Amino acid sequence: MDLTPLVKRIQEGDWQAFEVLVEQYSGKALRTAYFITGSQGMAEDAVQEAFVQCYRKIKGLRDPASFEAWFSRLLTRICWRLPSREKGAVPLESLIERGQEYAPGDDPLGDALEGRETKRLVQQALSKLSIPLRTTVVLRYYNDLSLKEISQVLGCREGTVKSRLHAALKQLAEELKPIAPELFSGGEVEVRK
Repeated sequence: MDLTPLVKRIQEGDWQAFEVLVEQYSGKALRTAYFITGSQGMAEDAVQEAFVQCYRKIKGLRDPASFEAWFSRLLTRICWRLPSREKGAVPLESLIERGQEYAPGDDPLGDALEGRETKRLVQQALSKLSIPLRTTVVLRYYNDLSLKEISQVLGCREGTVKSRLHAALKQLAEELKPIAPELFSGGEVEVRK
């Protein structure tokens, strides 16, 4: 979805357009925050704070076409700052119950593996990654950002993003091999651009 025209309207002072942006983008933001934090409560707090900061700072965004990377950076930094007071992950089914759209196509790692139990195991494996590795995986495979965009969001070099993805995918493969060995018969984990 191209948010550029909407962002331009917001920058021109159309705050009703901001409400539309929140409606259109909050589901994706909530999923991103949830996968990074592993907690629905912290994810909701992070998204709320990110939209407040977005509201305050959006006029300073120079390139409206880069909104997604800019907002992802805000959201990611907030997620990283949140205290670790909540460790238990809330099942994604609860997001569906609360009216958040979460189509099976939104879970590329889980879609490769069938069944609820397997998806739960994928989420569990993802939650075992360090926050930088988990964030990199979420931005790449759940938000479909390019390596360059991820490097901008995280404020690091593309090489760092590649090495984080490689390390994360290797750890995920080790966790998931016992439940789905057929996915890992090809050998080495590959990071696509």
